[in-house]
Amino acid sequence: MKYATKLSLNIDTSSLREEDLTRHQMYFRPQKYSRNHTGFPVPSFTLGIDNGDEFIDQLPTALLALERPSVFVLELPAVSYPSPTLPAHVDLNRTCGINVYLEANGEVTNFYTWDQETKTATFDEHFCSDVGEAWLMNTTVPHEVKMITMKRRRALTFSFTKAKYEEVLGAL
Repeated sequence: MKYATKLSLNIDTSSLREEDLTRHQMYFRPQKYSRNHTGFPVPSFTLGIDNGDEFIDQLPTALLALERPSVFVLELPAVSYPSPTLPAHVDLNRTCGINVYLEANGEVTNFYTWDQETKTATFDEHFCSDVGEAWLMNTTVPHEVKMITMKRRRALTFSFTKAKYEEVLGAL
């Protein structure tokens, strides 16, 4: 795959508690990449973690030497509408991220190539994660998440703002 890689990375998330999470930000502004969007658009929430260093310190030393990431919980809420989708977007203020999936229900993450001239997004590749898996994603590439009706998706995410996808992958 060009834009996502499944990692052999074990992060102990057993100390992550609901009471340690605080609402940080909600994203719901459509981007140009979702112009031909299908499905019911859902927001994404970023939750701050009080004990974030406990998770960051589990990352490999070579990766931390490259950049010390910030850590959050990403949440896509359960909705009762048919075909819920986090519309195609690129992440703002983030070059790449490692997602450790806390709740996953068969959602599919699709990546697209954006044609600036025609203003169209063309499907390129996808992945489907399971609970406990860690995936490195190039978040500068347009991507969307096809959700499952009435199922919430959550991931512990390590956000990199300087290191590029290829550099983080190389450090792992």
